[in-house]
Amino acid sequence: MAEEAKSKLKACSLRVVRYVPDLVRGEFLNIGLLLHSPDEKFLGCLFTDDFRHVRRFHPQADLDFLRELQQDFEQQIDEHEGDLAGYLRFMEQSFSNMIQLGEARPCLLHDPQSEIQTLFERYVGPRLKGPLALDTRLRIKQRLTAALVRAGVWEHLEKRIPAAPWTHQGDPFAFDFGYRPLQVEGRPNGHVKFVHALSQRRDTALAKVLAYTMEHVRRREPAELTAVVEDPTETPDEATRSTRHILQEAQIALCPIAQLDSFAHSIRGELIIS
Repeated sequence: MAEEAKSKLKACSLRVVRYVPDLVRGEFLNIGLLLHSPDEKFLGCLFTDDFRHVRRFHPQADLDFLRELQQDFEQQIDEHEGDLAGYLRFMEQSFSNMIQLGEARPCLLHDPQSEIQTLFERYVGPRLKGPLALDTRLRIKQRLTAALVRAGVWEHLEKRIPAAPWTHQGDPFAFDFGYRPLQVEGRPNGHVKFVHALSQRRDTALAKVLAYTMEHVRRREPAELTAVVEDPTETPDEATRSTRHILQEAQIALCPIAQLDSFAHSIRGELIIS
């Protein structure tokens, strides 16, 4: 069933991001791509890392500014995940100076999150360092969301669940997703379950927050948390080992990206969705 869902074509729209250093002359260079898949609740961004090409086009280019675009756009996408279409409309109306968005172009894709690389090479050019690794919280969460959508459970989950009711007033932390399995004989017992995405390599501090938060949640009621993380490597670095130790010590389950479809379908079973 998961493979059939993956193979279904999804209506998407792409927008090329242009660098326009001189508004009077209007000459531009394609430096990035935005890809929106409403079906998968996905808005992806990919920017060039070939700044030799940028320098040839505009020798006075602020390369530090351009290098930050990938991280800046990912942060904005994460902050606006609840209304990605609205965020795109805002950008279309606001980006009219040095960074501009091209018109939306419709496309049909099997797997938008993988095919964004092919589209990027077509409209912008190859990245020197190749495809971006799935090692940031945003990219991992995007894979998680897509798996939940494919399994038909995304609409049945609570989103951005504040931790404050279990911890303390004003706590800004929120879990990505949460649910309570139905209390049915022979089924799970109905206690709360959370799901949260993070990178083991980059998010050691977040792992500590999760451990602290779950300790407080469990003081009030039985609860489980699954941390969705990047796929394991043969030689994990020190940060990855430290993050994993923190999560395991806090009895937080780990689900790598490669197991997301089976994990999402296990949630469907717990919720008894026909």
